[in-house]
Amino acid sequence: MAKARRTQKADPVLEAAVEYFSSRSHDAWRRNFLKANPGERGKPRMRLRGGVMVDVNQPWSKLDPRAQQSNKRAALDAYAAVKKFPNDREAAADFIHECWIKANRKDASQPKALFKPYAKLPEVEKDKDRAHVDIMKKALAAVRKNVDRQTPRKAAKAKRVRTTAGVQIDASAWRRLERAAKDLSKALGREVSAEVLAAAGVEAMVGVCKAVAAKARAKRG
Repeated sequence: MAKARRTQKADPVLEAAVEYFSSRSHDAWRRNFLKANPGERGKPRMRLRGGVMVDVNQPWSKLDPRAQQSNKRAALDAYAAVKKFPNDREAAADFIHECWIKANRKDASQPKALFKPYAKLPEVEKDKDRAHVDIMKKALAAVRKNVDRQTPRKAAKAKRVRTTAGVQIDASAWRRLERAAKDLSKALGREVSAEVLAAAGVEAMVGVCKAVAAKARAKRG
């Protein structure tokens, strides 16, 4: 019997960090590229992405999806580098460069000089890999700060309870009651509130309990 595939849980921190990194690193690269090469503004810069040549001289919002995906793979490489070498910027940058070589070895448009080991690269090229380390650390810090800010709110919201007909109902159960009340309102053609539905439910349960208790007493008598 074939083993069931394990479904990998989505990591919201990783996903948000990848999006943060990808968009900012690409737009930062493009700003620096155009600053150093002002004559290239508006001209296509073709690179192999996803098996086809695409123009990477575009802002992130207009970038070809295959080029965006390539940036997201680079973001995942940067994430892996920072996780593996959290306190060693140079080792993380070296790791990122190795990943870049593997991903671009078939791209004939890339200069041959970039395929040297990290230690033999000129400082200007090393700085590009270091920048990936720095941007990913900044991305993770920003995302975690946002998550930490939202978590207490979500926890407080989840703990909120309502008291209806003398019964405390938590936020999750109350949302289900509201949906049920909305469906019932549509079916009856008149508005039925969640409060009324909850009260009716409590009264029904009390009635059932009384009937069961009376039946039990009758049997004992």
